[in-house]
Amino acid sequence: MSKKALAPVALAMLAAVSTAALAATQTKTGDVKSTDIAKHELTLATGDTFEVGSNVKLDKIKAGDKVAITYEVKDGKMLASKVHHTK
Repeated sequence: MSKKALAPVALAMLAAVSTAALAATQTKTGDVKSTDIAKHELTLATGDTFEVGSNVKLDKIKAGDKVAITYEVKDGKMLASKVHHTK
């Protein structure tokens, strides 16, 4: 493979790896500011708002609770797959 052909291939591989890294699961902890069961949303005191999957029971989460949220960023939105109380 020539050096000219190698550069675009390397760029394509880098883009693929970067995209996969952005979709990686992350965890954030904080105090709950509010929940909206109808919209499936949870907002932390920091202002971060998460869309919550239907498998998460938001009725067990109240303002002031300390939680850990497992989420991934997709299309610019933070999508929470797990929410649990912390100390």
